[in-house]
Amino acid sequence: MWAPAGGHKGRPNPGVAMPSYQVESKLQSDAPRALVVHCGDHRFQAAFQEFLNRDLGLDGNYDLFVVPGGPQSLTLVEYLPKFSWASWRWFRFFVDNHEIDRLILIQHEDCAWYKSLPVHLHTSSEPRERQEEDLRKVGKTLRKDFPQLQLELYFAAWDGKPQGKIEFIPLAV
Repeated sequence: MWAPAGGHKGRPNPGVAMPSYQVESKLQSDAPRALVVHCGDHRFQAAFQEFLNRDLGLDGNYDLFVVPGGPQSLTLVEYLPKFSWASWRWFRFFVDNHEIDRLILIQHEDCAWYKSLPVHLHTSSEPRERQEEDLRKVGKTLRKDFPQLQLELYFAAWDGKPQGKIEFIPLAV
């Protein structure tokens, strides 16, 4: 990893020009195969990518909408109306402008966003039950608003151990 003279590893000094980087990856020229919505929790990113590319066969050809709580951002109409409005606006932009025909929504275990939300917003105090409730809620809305799109809901369960295993469990709407 690049480390500037006198700076921290991976962090440039103010006023010092950073080098440019050329990667092996090429620009994706095909229409995206899906729109994926998930949380930005760093602990799950490698698992999300592996699941999407290997198990669902997307090979990196998908649009990605990443926000804290992932799909939950589409359910916050009453609690955070401006946040919900923006999330729906961005979501619809992808669907309307990128030839999307498949929607993939993923929640994950031990989500800090859910821990920060008031419990009264849900029928259960259990985080996983609240996440699944939100997935199903937004799933029903998406089925109604976008009946032509294939919809997939998943919960990424973690065994709770450091460096533990992650299992993607499909959920019905």
